[in-house]
Amino acid sequence: MKLPGNGGSAEPYRPTRDAEVREHLANERTLLAWVRTGVGLISVGFVVERAGALAAGTPGGQETALVSEIFGLALVALGCLTLVVGAMQFFRNRRMIIAGVFAAMSTPYMVIVAGSLLLAGAFIVYTVL
Repeated sequence: MKLPGNGGSAEPYRPTRDAEVREHLANERTLLAWVRTGVGLISVGFVVERAGALAAGTPGGQETALVSEIFGLALVALGCLTLVVGAMQFFRNRRMIIAGVFAAMSTPYMVIVAGSLLLAGAFIVYTVL
């Protein structure tokens, strides 16, 4: 079964079951949620990083600027990781839908959750101290 865009035939892929169309559409919506989350994390990361630049101009703001830059870049990195993981999940799920199988895999989600919790914990420790 050759897919368009993968060196397959010029003939478009036609799902064999009606439910398969709905599954592909749900998979695309899930990808869009991953993209929305990743872009949101990247955007917040840029805002946090830029806030540090503003703080650098205040008395004693150099330390705040450095920490803000670190947190901002970490958020941007987590957002990029989210985009990569989301794309990998999309293609993995696409292959499984076509094959008519499904194997749940929580590891990609746990990577993003762990990264988010790590950043949140570091931010809490920083603000408390």
